[in-house]
Amino acid sequence: MKKILVPIDFSEMASHALNFAMEFSEKVNGEIVLVHVIEIPVGHLSFTGEVSTSGMEAFYTGEFIKGTHNKLDEWAKRVQDMGQKVSVHMNFGNAFTNISKLISEEKADWIVMGSKGASGLKEVFIGSNAERMIRHAHCPVLIIKGETHLKDIKSMAFASDLSKEQDLVANHAKDIQEMLNLKMHLVKVKTPYNWLDESQAKKQLEHFAERNHLKDFTLHSIEADYADQGAVKFAEEEEAGMIVLGTHGKKGIDHIIGGSIAEDVVNESKIPILVYKILDQ
Repeated sequence: MKKILVPIDFSEMASHALNFAMEFSEKVNGEIVLVHVIEIPVGHLSFTGEVSTSGMEAFYTGEFIKGTHNKLDEWAKRVQDMGQKVSVHMNFGNAFTNISKLISEEKADWIVMGSKGASGLKEVFIGSNAERMIRHAHCPVLIIKGETHLKDIKSMAFASDLSKEQDLVANHAKDIQEMLNLKMHLVKVKTPYNWLDESQAKKQLEHFAERNHLKDFTLHSIEADYADQGAVKFAEEEEAGMIVLGTHGKKGIDHIIGGSIAEDVVNESKIPILVYKILDQ
């Protein structure tokens, strides 16, 4: 049974993500793993029964935790009412750290989460949880950007640089294509930094499609100043239901200098983005 981990913060975006995750879980015969992290300062909690705050603060902290637990149970009941299996986790501390640990412990097959994206300095120095997740998670991450229903997704825009290392992503893309019965639009974005004339781009696209035995697909090249902008623009023009792409998940100074096309697409796209990790050889 496939485990689908859904981080929730009780927001509207998280609700959309859970609704989609339930539809997806029904399709793949999966199990929903709900996780909520309470980010309370360490000094406010003690697991020995002592609280380093005043009695009133301890009372309100306890009431807040109780209320959050009840809310989490309500969200879990939404899954149970659909006749699906669900497990619930409520942790304390840093959200990203706790969710990352749970992904490993639960051996999650998929992550489905909502995101509005980030921008400006926040994006550079902090980034949204969705951005951090696609940078670090080794399982596929599906980002939901609003109310989304599985039945409305008819096609996927597979944005690729067509390199050999993208072959693994192509295999994953074929799996999701078959699973959801989608048409695939393979697109190569031509930028001033990787310029190709139309005949070169066409040749690369055809070779990639043949090498990876693609089916029910169309081939496209598009010009843009940046790869992320081109991928989002193409998906909008084709009215694709989702964007599929791979990422190396750059970290540290490499991320600050080079950035990530996948993270930029997450910020800019208005439709779901499915990201697969390209593992370094």
